Amino acid sequence: MKITEIKVINDKMAWMDNIPLPRFLNTFRFAMSLKLVGVGVALIIGRLTLYESIFDRWWSVVVATSFILIWLLPWPARLAQQSFWTHIQVIFALFFALTASFVEIIQASWVPFAALLENPYYVTRFNWTPEQSLGIHALGLIFVIVPVVLASWQYGKRGFWLSQMLAGVYYVSMPVFLPAGAFTWGIYAVRGFVLLGTSLIVASIVYTLSEAEHREQAALSEANSQLAAANEKLARQSLMMEELAVNRERNRLSREMHDTLSHSLSAASIQLQAIGTLFQVDPAAAENELQAAQETIRRGLKESRRAIRALRSSPLDELGLTAAIQLCASHITNRSAISIACRTPEGLPALPQPVEQALYRITEEVLHNAERHSAASEIDLLLTPLEDQETIQLIIRDNGVGFDVPVALASDRFGLQGIRERAEIAGGRLHIHSQPGNGCCIEASFPLANPEV
Repeated sequence: MKITEIKVINDKMAWMDNIPLPRFLNTFRFAMSLKLVGVGVALIIGRLTLYESIFDRWWSVVVATSFILIWLLPWPARLAQQSFWTHIQVIFALFFALTASFVEIIQASWVPFAALLENPYYVTRFNWTPEQSLGIHALGLIFVIVPVVLASWQYGKRGFWLSQMLAGVYYVSMPVFLPAGAFTWGIYAVRGFVLLGTSLIVASIVYTLSEAEHREQAALSEANSQLAAANEKLARQSLMMEELAVNRERNRLSREMHDTLSHSLSAASIQLQAIGTLFQVDPAAAENELQAAQETIRRGLKESRRAIRALRSSPLDELGLTAAIQLCASHITNRSAISIACRTPEGLPALPQPVEQALYRITEEVLHNAERHSAASEIDLLLTPLEDQETIQLIIRDNGVGFDVPVALASDRFGLQGIRERAEIAGGRLHIHSQPGNGCCIEASFPLANPEV
């Protein structure tokens, strides 16, 4: 079978996937219940006015309508969840309701009329001709509109035309089954025009509204699918960004541990080997080396504690950016006697959290690098928003020994790659200016809105 043929078959069977809604079934049940109540009222009126039962003229209505209501009762959940069975249930109910409306008229018309003429109450109070009496029953044909409208609602154009054509065939062929003299062709034709025309108009309106509702539901379903796909894509991207940030942080920590603790431990290992040799030939020199090794180990321990402290909660959480930077600078000054001039404004504009975190961490790493490697005596730190108030800039300058920037970046000395990555993660830019013997200047700038995190 060709692919196009399969697609046509699938399109033809797609209407079976549209399981009737509860409100559709409830409307059907309500209409049949209303019809049954109307018959009950007619039977009661007949009993009160004629003092005899007229059930022989209405029993087919009672039986047919009761059967439809029983047929439309909620079925077990296992069957209700099966689309094919539900459609069979509904289609049969629609067909039966449409057919029964005409069968009921035929059944009532064949009940002998002579018995009514013998009832004195009927003669004095009504005195209708057989055609007039049958006309009362013909009012029940108004319920033909119910299955036609419901078929148009549930099954669209297919249900609209099939139900309308079936109603027309039934009405045109019904005189064949009626007894002679039960109707006049003029009245019958006018009644048929009104009945079928009304059902056509009402069903057409319902069909149009139903199609519009189906289109809206399809558009909403498509929009929900697109939204779900977008959310899934966003979740994947968020997970990727989180993993990327974690990996970058791990790389930064590994570089920092390599530059600090690893170097200290390597130096301590070499010194301890030298001490083992010197104790045999020069105990005094061995004593000096032991003190140096102890100092190296203390320095490594201090660096490891600083790294561990950096992994804990940031002073930003308690002090804010300006106070946290000033606290970090004071710690460096207390340890190394480097003079640090902090120029930070009192009222900074509100900063995005990633930008604030990046500014603090960059400041912390640059100051620690200067303390360990620059041999600087003075450091100038400036944090200020630019004139456009859309960018904040951090400038840290020292008077240390300086270095060759391309060489330092290529060998990843001083943690420069980690500092640059921090700036890029927060959507900022980092510039490094330095020459051997001329100190170092690091500039970082960040947008204040919509950082590319």
